[in-house]
Amino acid sequence: KQWYQRRVRGTDQPAAAEPASVTDGVREKVSEEKLNAFRAFIHEIFSDGHNIDQVPLDRIFEEVNQSGSRPDPFDEEEVHECIDRMMQDNQIYLDMGTRAVFLI
Repeated sequence: KQWYQRRVRGTDQPAAAEPASVTDGVREKVSEEKLNAFRAFIHEIFSDGHNIDQVPLDRIFEEVNQSGSRPDPFDEEEVHECIDRMMQDNQIYLDMGTRAVFLI
């Protein structure tokens, strides 16, 4: 893809880097059911905070498996995949600089 972009622009300079997703290189393995459970958790964590506009990523990691003591807890890769998929759906935004998740 980058070769094509350079070729079309007529330069050998690399194309501007596309934003990296949280799960670059990770194969999707989260089921729709589990993704929906994660979505519900994210909406719950934002609504419990009453008018909060961001949640630290570390808090999400700490609390995602505590709510309801899931029989199939999320591992770190699954959390990243869920965040990435929700970002693709424009439901949340993850600022990697501050490690904060924003509800869109």
